[in-house]
Amino acid sequence: MGIVKTEEVVYEYIRRDEEGNVEGITTAVDHVSLDIAQGQFIAILGHNGSGKSTLAKHINAILTPAEGTVWVDGMDTSREDRTWDIRQTAGMVFQNPDNQIIGQVVEEDVGFGPENMGVPTKEIWERVEESLKAVGMYAYRKYSPNKLSGGQKQRVSIAGVFAMHPKCIVLDEPTAMLDPNGRKEVIRAVRGLNQVEGVTVILITHYMEEIIHADRVFVMDSGRIAMEGTPKQIFSQVEKLQELRLDVPQVTLLAHELKKRGLALPDGILTTEELADALVPEGKRGI
Repeated sequence: MGIVKTEEVVYEYIRRDEEGNVEGITTAVDHVSLDIAQGQFIAILGHNGSGKSTLAKHINAILTPAEGTVWVDGMDTSREDRTWDIRQTAGMVFQNPDNQIIGQVVEEDVGFGPENMGVPTKEIWERVEESLKAVGMYAYRKYSPNKLSGGQKQRVSIAGVFAMHPKCIVLDEPTAMLDPNGRKEVIRAVRGLNQVEGVTVILITHYMEEIIHADRVFVMDSGRIAMEGTPKQIFSQVEKLQELRLDVPQVTLLAHELKKRGLALPDGILTTEELADALVPEGKRGI
């Protein structure tokens, strides 16, 4: 069993009228099964209302399934006596960093989680330094969070979760409120935690550019897994992604259109470098 495993998970939102009578039921997660290995970088994609954020909240035991089971490091999330252990194992980062930052100074905010866990003071400060360096925010340790940009605040939020030494970090649309530069900052920090620190990353997003370095991608639609594969396998299916109301990176779309017009290009081009090399192999450039 991987660090996170879901088996036939179902979750329903029940709508009631003013008198408490059931008006309707929406199935947000519909028989979803995943098995995520320790150390992987997983991306879960989907348009608004696809169920991806509802699924994310199951990994941190914010929600528990109506049917099926979620295990985090072998712990069943429906067991209330394991909730604290589960949340230490799978830390959660939400899209609005202002909802997670509570300290008046960056380093105090990052140390809040370990302090609540009863970590000795000396080790708390070691973890604060380690975490801020990991996300490139150590130089801002004495700053007020109010003085930071959106991308910097989100990196502080990630550092606060990382300071609790989770095996897994779940990021629920962490860049949705950021500008392009802020998005790049956050994704770079997340990739660093995954590659250098070996933290399992589960990234929930609808920005296709953020997933090109993922090990595996799951695409959700109407609460179900509609597609699954590597980024290259997913981006090789441009028409299907468009049917699922998802944008495709401009370079992937350009390569797709050029291929339709007769150019011999590989499927699933992810970067401008790949496209350039496919159009003019490196050995022939400048000739």
